[in-house]
Amino acid sequence: MNFADEDGGMELPSGRVHEVVNLIVLPPTLCALPDGWSKLAFAAGYLVGTFWLTPDLDLATSRPARRWGLLRLLWLPYAWLFPHRGISHRPLLGALTRLLYLAALGGLGLWALDRLGYHWQPSFTLSRSWLSFFAGLLLADGLHLLLDALTAKRSKHRRR
Repeated sequence: MNFADEDGGMELPSGRVHEVVNLIVLPPTLCALPDGWSKLAFAAGYLVGTFWLTPDLDLATSRPARRWGLLRLLWLPYAWLFPHRGISHRPLLGALTRLLYLAALGGLGLWALDRLGYHWQPSFTLSRSWLSFFAGLLLADGLHLLLDALTAKRSKHRRR
């Protein structure tokens, strides 16, 4: 995991580095989770946050965007709305933009189904499992941002 660029300076970590670091941190985090937390839901949210809902969805050609397959086209407007390392790379706010974006897409999908005569009204209950899922997603997101910040700080320090 080399962060050095051609000039000996530091560059921000690649998507692969983010994924490896997140995977290394997951097992001890699961062991440290307090009683009452759903470890399965937490791990699922953490993995979703690591591989599919990362801050780097603001890049249309990123690894996480490509993982969506043909559905990555749905993330093109997101990448257009949120320039790279802008609001999408802010703690809590970035994850919230991605979750709200997904909710808006889901709402549009339900509206389209309704217009076609398929009336489906999903219900959502905010259970402890969902809270564990969101906590896992937020931790994965936070680690991504922390790694970016630490690497950028080292890079600025070295250039002085």
